[in-house]
Amino acid sequence: MNKLIITPIALSLLASVLIGCGEGEDAIFGSGGSNELTVSTIERSSNAIARIDTTYNTGARRVKKINIVGSYDQNLDDLDLSVVLGDKFEGTLEDKHIEVDGRLVKRPIYEKNSSNKLKFETIYRTRDLSGVDARDYDASNSYANRRGIFTDLNNYTKIPNNIGFPSGSICYIPVVTSERSFFVFDVKDKTGFKTLDNWVSDAEQRFNDKRQSSTTRINIGFNNSQKAAQVKFFAVNNDPEYIYNGVNYDGGIYEADFVNSAASIPNQDSIRGVVDCTIVNKVAADFLATQITKHY
Repeated sequence: MNKLIITPIALSLLASVLIGCGEGEDAIFGSGGSNELTVSTIERSSNAIARIDTTYNTGARRVKKINIVGSYDQNLDDLDLSVVLGDKFEGTLEDKHIEVDGRLVKRPIYEKNSSNKLKFETIYRTRDLSGVDARDYDASNSYANRRGIFTDLNNYTKIPNNIGFPSGSICYIPVVTSERSFFVFDVKDKTGFKTLDNWVSDAEQRFNDKRQSSTTRINIGFNNSQKAAQVKFFAVNNDPEYIYNGVNYDGGIYEADFVNSAASIPNQDSIRGVVDCTIVNKVAADFLATQITKHY
């Protein structure tokens, strides 16, 4: 899981079918309920571009991939169980006990070999994207001085910069509340590295521009018997910070996400900073898929 960090890290686990945009793949876990929330992202890998829709129901999560350009072959978070490791803690994040109330999604973390469960929930705050185009984001000449609303119109620059989102387009800004900080991963995140040292050596070489980085190693899991490492590349000019996480668990090396319980609330003021609007509703996702199909 390679993370481009524009806002604080959050697990935004990302259902509509687009005509003419390729075949969809989906997975459904648990049993659905009356409350439902769908959030969408546009993902790119090499020459492939796909739309990823995640629909949360009370008791279920549905993940759908819709190819827009080429065939997107990256791993999706479409499994119903992930491993959670924190300071002297091991547990699981499971889909079968999801609760949805409007834009609030609750996904409890269950402690291993215990009846205890920890609070982990995400409220998706909203911002109207109607009329927003690529010019509503100012990259400036340094990352710290950026301002405005960053959308996928800025990621897919072949789309003319005067084309704006249609009426009804909404951006979702995830705000996470968690009882503890933790690493999370599933079996699809297993790498081919034999040791965590091998993973660190590779992660530290993922940029060839000699930008500054730092590596942190910690002990995690039950009795802190597992090891993790975080490699952070600092922001350079208008290029943001990148963070990579590796975990040694049960004899395997995994790429992981990290949730920080002390992370600040993502910025929502486009005057004083950047608002990350790359998680969107159906109207905005339909618009982006149509524009990408047209211009790519």
